[in-house]
Amino acid sequence: MGESYEQLLDRALEQVPKAVFESARFQIPDADVVTAGNRTVFRNFRAVATSLNREPDHLAKYLLRELGAAGEVKGAQAIFQGKFSNATIDERIKRYAEEFVLCRECGKPDTKLERRERVYILRCEACGARASVRSV
Repeated sequence: MGESYEQLLDRALEQVPKAVFESARFQIPDADVVTAGNRTVFRNFRAVATSLNREPDHLAKYLLRELGAAGEVKGAQAIFQGKFSNATIDERIKRYAEEFVLCRECGKPDTKLERRERVYILRCEACGARASVRSV
């Protein structure tokens, strides 16, 4: 036959993206939260959304629902009605990452969130797994 198993395996490994082999740990920046009166300002909101590789609107919608608060995104920061601590926001972001960012099969953050009709699909670029996730 044409190629040996080892040759086929080498060719397949060459086609796998280099990001899959990186051993750098997935780091989510800590929330920089300031309370001003009855409002909480999440100052590095856009940086956190970028590190998660997700749309800021999706993350904001999730946080607003989980915190049970009204709010808005202004520039690089998010403003929530109510007083919330750093720990509370960090906890919700960690839960968001587990549900909407990390692959359920391999645990890597190399995923894309796709919307097909009414269903969100979490597609892993590292292992190829697909899983449906709840809508926000």
